[in-house]
Amino acid sequence: MKKTLPLTLGALALTLLAFQWGADMNQEAFRPMNSGGAGPGKTGAPGESNCTACHSGSVMDGANVNVLTISDASGPVTSYVPGNTYAVTLAMTTNPQKKGFQATVLNNAEDMAGSFSASMSTAISSLNGRSYANHISASNTSSVSEWLWDWTAPSSNTGDVTFYVSSNHANGNGTTSGDEIFLSQHTFTEDNGASVSEQAFSAQTASFIAETNELFIVMNHSDLGLLNVGLYDINGKQVLNKKKLMLSSGENVLRFKVNTSIDNGTYVLALKQGGEQITEMVKILR
Repeated sequence: MKKTLPLTLGALALTLLAFQWGADMNQEAFRPMNSGGAGPGKTGAPGESNCTACHSGSVMDGANVNVLTISDASGPVTSYVPGNTYAVTLAMTTNPQKKGFQATVLNNAEDMAGSFSASMSTAISSLNGRSYANHISASNTSSVSEWLWDWTAPSSNTGDVTFYVSSNHANGNGTTSGDEIFLSQHTFTEDNGASVSEQAFSAQTASFIAETNELFIVMNHSDLGLLNVGLYDINGKQVLNKKKLMLSSGENVLRFKVNTSIDNGTYVLALKQGGEQITEMVKILR
């Protein structure tokens, strides 16, 4: 009997260890999947899968659920100027407790059209020459009404571009089952007007300096001219306005104090001279 006791205790210890390991594994299995964004290639675009690659929910038409807009300083637009930068907004007409998305934009040849830049509510990933905007762990709840990121349009003669979106209306049960996946496509036409590269001026740098609470802009200009500068929120409300600033030929450096009452977020910077305008996205983060 004394010889078998250590074996019995050892077996008991192994049983308890196996039970604990199994419990840990079950706990791991029930953790929310992709809370910080899915791997690239899940938008439902040509040649890609969608959110059902990880979630076992149903795939449905998202044309009336995924609301995607691109905006410049004047507000939402239906066409793009080649080389211009736009604020992209994605919202869902539903507002589940947990949600997520992935989006890309392609030209008619099914290649990436332009480039994406991340914001405080999104992250950017890439695969096989395509870029993807994704939700992050801080923006996958009902408290976030929309996702924002920047899109710099492609060069001229690209033609129509299409955003492909896969969004996930999650049921919040902590597993990959029972979610609703909404796929949609959003097409924008190329503006036949002048592209940014054809204009008399261009912006090299447009950023916010938190330490001095300033907008910092570096521009190139081909001649003397007067410039109007406006800063707009994503709803088109103007929060800063500077008029008739004299530009010299060559490089110009501009700095403007920003009112401390302006909230953190993504804004549209509009630079206008005569009938020409370029826009840049600026993130204010103090």
